[in-house]
Amino acid sequence: MKRRARPPRRIESLDQGTLELRLRQAAEGLFPDRVIDDLEVRHLIRVVTECSLLLTDVYSEERIARIMHPERGFLTSLVDRLIDEQRRGEGEALYRVRRLPDDVRVVGDKALFDRGLLGLDRVKGYDLDELGSRAYRAASEVLELLAEDRRLRAFFKQNRLLVLPLEEEVVFLQQCAEKFRSYADILRHTHRPQGKRRDSALREVAARVPWMAAAAEALLERGGAAEPPAEPAAEDPYVVAARGTDGSTPAPQSKEHVLSGYERILLFSALDMTRLREALESTVIDQQQAVRQLCDEFSLFAAGTRDPRKPPGYFLVGPTGVGKNHLVESLCRSLEGIWGIEVPALTIEGPNYTYPSDINELRGATRGFIRSDEEGLLATFHQRSSRAPLALILVDEVEKAHPHLLTFFLSILDRGTTTDNRGRLLDFANCITFFTSNLGYSDAQQRTKPIGYRDDEARHTSSDRDVRAELRRRLRPEFINRVRTIHFNRLTAASAERILDLELGRIARRYVELHGLRIELDPSARAELIRRGFSPVYGARHLAATLESVCNIEVAKQVRRDDRRAGEDRREVLDWLREMRDGRRPFDAGQVHERVSSLARAQLDYDVVRIAFRDEAFVYLPARAEGEE
Repeated sequence: MKRRARPPRRIESLDQGTLELRLRQAAEGLFPDRVIDDLEVRHLIRVVTECSLLLTDVYSEERIARIMHPERGFLTSLVDRLIDEQRRGEGEALYRVRRLPDDVRVVGDKALFDRGLLGLDRVKGYDLDELGSRAYRAASEVLELLAEDRRLRAFFKQNRLLVLPLEEEVVFLQQCAEKFRSYADILRHTHRPQGKRRDSALREVAARVPWMAAAAEALLERGGAAEPPAEPAAEDPYVVAARGTDGSTPAPQSKEHVLSGYERILLFSALDMTRLREALESTVIDQQQAVRQLCDEFSLFAAGTRDPRKPPGYFLVGPTGVGKNHLVESLCRSLEGIWGIEVPALTIEGPNYTYPSDINELRGATRGFIRSDEEGLLATFHQRSSRAPLALILVDEVEKAHPHLLTFFLSILDRGTTTDNRGRLLDFANCITFFTSNLGYSDAQQRTKPIGYRDDEARHTSSDRDVRAELRRRLRPEFINRVRTIHFNRLTAASAERILDLELGRIARRYVELHGLRIELDPSARAELIRRGFSPVYGARHLAATLESVCNIEVAKQVRRDDRRAGEDRREVLDWLREMRDGRRPFDAGQVHERVSSLARAQLDYDVVRIAFRDEAFVYLPARAEGEE
C-alpha cells in the first residue's frame, strides 16, 4: 500500500521581525480578548530559535525524574554540597549551581517547541503538556531556592544574564507553567494565518507596534516572509527621556518605577489644571502667582516632556507664615482627592540637621557606628513612594540645616537617585522635592524700615532685591540651578480676614455635623483674633493656633458642661463595638456611624454659640437660632 505523499511545505523565513508578527497575529486570532505582551513574545521567539538548533536530547532520565518526581530536600542537599565544594576549592561549584535552573528550564522550552511546532503529544511516555508545565514550575522553584542564599543571590546578579530581575524571573517562569498550553497553541498557529483574519491581525499588530508597520505591510503584500524590520526611528518617549543627552543608558529602572512613570503621565495628562489651580487658590490665600507657577510646571508632566530621570525641585521662598508648607500639604490633598489614590509625603525639618553626622538619619548610619543596622529615613520612605505614581518630599527651613543636607539632595535632583548605608540604590524619580526657606526674610530684616519716605510698594521692591541678593550669597549655584524658585507674597490684613474665615469654617463645620451647633463671631471677636494671630512679620502662622484655642477648645469645654447626657452609661455600645472588632458580630459601617454619632451628640438647650470680646476677654453667649439667649 502506497503512502499518500505529503504536500510540499514552503520554507518560510524565521527572522525575528517576521516571527514576532506571526506570533502576535496567532495570539490575536486565538485569544482576541487578551493582549500578549512583549516579554511573552520574546520568550516564544527564544523557544523557536534556540530549540530548533539543539543537537542533543534534553529529555534525559535524570532531568525528567527531577521534574516529574521533585524532592525539595534532595535539591537543598545538592545546593549545600556544591557550596561546600566551593568553600574547599574543589571545582567551579557556583557555576554548576548556576546551571541548575537552566537544566530544568530547557526541558520546558523543548516540550513547548515539540508540542507547538512539531505537534507531538508524548515523549518517552510522558504527556508533553504536563512535562512542560512541570518543568517551568520546577525551574521557578529551583531559582527561588537559590535566591534564598544571599551569596548565591549576589552571584546570580553578577554572572547570569537575566532578562528580568531575579524575583521577576521566578514569577515569569510560574506564568509559563500556567500558560503552557496557550503558548503551545500560539506556536501551532503561527504558520496558519489565512484570508481576512490574517490581514486583520497584521493590521492590528501594525497599529499596536508602529515601528513594525513596514514588516506588516510587506507580509500583507507578499503573503510570505518579509525582511527584518529596521530599528525604530522614534523610540518610546519614556525610554528616550531616560537616556542621557550623550546617548548613555543609565541603570535599568525597576518595574515599579517604570509603571509609576507611565501612570504619572496618564494621570497628569487627564488632570484638569484649572480645577487644581482653583482648589489650591481656595486654600492657599493670596498666593495666586505661586500657585500659577506650580500649575504651569505641571503642564510638562501632562505633556510627558519632562525628563523622567530627574525629579523636579522647587524652592519656595517667602516670609514666615505666608503658606509655603500649606501649599505643599494642599497640593497633596488635592491630588489625592482628584485621582483617588494615596500620594506619599515626607517632611524633613531642616533645623534637625545642623551637624554633618545628622545626614546619617536619611541614608542610615555607616557600618561600625551606632544603629548602623537600621534603615535610614529615605530608605523607609522609598518602600512607600516606589509603589506610587507620585510622591512628595518637603525639606522645611533648609537654610537652618547644615550645608551637607543640600549637598546630599543634589544627586536626587540631578539623577533622581541616591544610595543608603547598605549600598542600595534608592530611586526617587517619581518624587517632587520642595525646599522652603525664609532666607532674606529674617525678623530683623522685616522690621527694619528703609531710610527715607518710600511707600509700601517701593519698600517691598527694595526688600525683594535684597532677598534675591541674599539667596545668591548664601546658597550654592549648583543648588539654585537645579530648582525652580517660587517667591511668595507678603500677607495683608485682608489676607488674614480670608484665612480666618477659612480656618473658622473648618472648626464650625465639625460642630454642625456632630452636635448641630453653630459658631458665630461678632466683629469685636474677629478683630481680636486677627490682632493676636496675624502680624506683617510673622504672617498668619499663629492664626490657626489662636482659633483652635478660642473657637474650638473653649467651645468644647462649654458643650461638655452643658450636655444633659454627659453622665449617660455607654457600656452597652462599647461592648457592641468590641464584639464587632473581635468578629463575634457582623460589621456594618453605616450602623456604627449612626449609633455612635447619635450617642456622642450633645443634648443642649441652645443651637448657637456667639463669641464676643469684652473687657479684655472672650465671652461665649449660648442662644437659640431664632435669637433668644
